[in-house]
Amino acid sequence: MSYPLVRPHLTYEELSQLPADGHHYELFDGEAYMSPSPSSRHQRVLGRLHLVIGAGVPEGVEVFVAPLDVVLSPSTALQPDLVVVLAKNVGIVQDVIRGVPDLGVEVLSPSSAATDRGLKMETYARHGVPEYWVTDSEKEQIEVYRLDRQAMAYRLVAIYRPGDRLTTPLLPGLEIDVAWIFG
Repeated sequence: MSYPLVRPHLTYEELSQLPADGHHYELFDGEAYMSPSPSSRHQRVLGRLHLVIGAGVPEGVEVFVAPLDVVLSPSTALQPDLVVVLAKNVGIVQDVIRGVPDLGVEVLSPSSAATDRGLKMETYARHGVPEYWVTDSEKEQIEVYRLDRQAMAYRLVAIYRPGDRLTTPLLPGLEIDVAWIFG
């Protein structure tokens, strides 16, 4: 589980000036949360996702793995496990990502599942991230959500399991063998 820091109403610039303490922090509307490091299973699944997505995207598309801050507003900066920025939006890739990426991917950990499915999902939707994937290692499935721009909320469009091949109109030509991701 993530816990907020005592000092509320931080900006990203203030958070980035704090001394490094080896912890992972995310900023939700001025409130900083610290999370423990992920498990080896989490990292294995994330590594495989990074390999297959990185190899399957067109030239000019940027694919990053955490830790890398995605600054959505002065008081909101998250660190998705994996983030994709399409070539048309590559200008947001600076010292960190400063703007709305095209895809955020989270690999659930027991300590982060509630945040990833709740506060983090809601925050990405509110800021207009078009697609969000929740990767559940325990259930061996990847849930794909797309933004309903009128509601500014995500709608579940598919759940992919071993035996399925994940595709998305966001990245034409990308095909992910879900069994390999969890293998």
